[in-house]
Formats: sequence, structure tokens, C-alpha cells
Amino acid sequence: MKFDTDIRNQLANEVAGACACFKVRQAARLLTRIYDHALKGADLRATQFSLLAAATVGDAPTLSHLADILGMERTTLLRNLGPLERRGLIAVSPEGHRRARQVTVTQTGLQTLARALPLWRAAQERLRATMGETDWLGFHRHLGEVNRLA
Repeated sequence: MKFDTDIRNQLANEVAGACACFKVRQAARLLTRIYDHALKGADLRATQFSLLAAATVGDAPTLSHLADILGMERTTLLRNLGPLERRGLIAVSPEGHRRARQVTVTQTGLQTLARALPLWRAAQERLRATMGETDWLGFHRHLGEVNRLA
């Protein structure tokens, strides 16, 4: 049918071809696979590494502050912190002043981050070398601009 063909062409051109959200999510999946592969030696996924690294910012950030740093909803953050807490990599405090809960990276978590950091750095350098310095810097600049929109 002509209608089906028209819709398919529109979707291919407008969504898969020109949609910023589609392209960013596609790139995010690819980058996540690259970092996941690199971090296997530390028994971490890229998302877990990011959570642990962000939790080291400051002195035991609250869940709300950590969610803001990561650009996540608080409930999504809690769900993602669960496996790290069960592995003893972080501790989430009970509700305290103003119901705030704090996230602390444990000694085991810090040791895991120490093992993961060189693996992460190697993945960063491979990507940087593949993209070239100019594209790498432009990529980060554009990502920063997108993040400021939020």
C-alpha cells in the first residue's frame, strides 16, 4: 500500500536518519558495549563504574545529589545501586535528616574502582585515538551543550 510505503519512508528518513534522540541512544548503546567489554576485568559494567565514580564525589552524597549528578530519577538510581550494595561496593544509609539517604563507597568499592580505572582509561584512550583529537574534543563539547539543555 502507498500509505505503508509513505510511513516507512518517513520513519526511515526522519527518525532513523535525523532524530537526535535515536542517534544519541544508538551511540550510547555502542559506547556502553565498548566500556562494558573493557571493564569486564574489574567485574563491573559501564553503568556500575559510572555510579561508583560519581558516588566518590564529595563526602557521601545524598541519593538526590547523586541522581542529579548522573541525570537519573531517584527511583532508577536506587534500583541501579541495589546490585552494588549487595556486592558490598557501596553502603546506602537509612533515612536521616530530612529523610536524606547518603551513598558511601566502601573499601571494597574503592579497591574495585582502583582495578577498573586503568581499564576505563584504556577504553577512553582507544576511543580518543579512533576519533582523533579534534573530533574527540568536539564530541565532548557537543555533549556538554546537550547536557546544559536539561
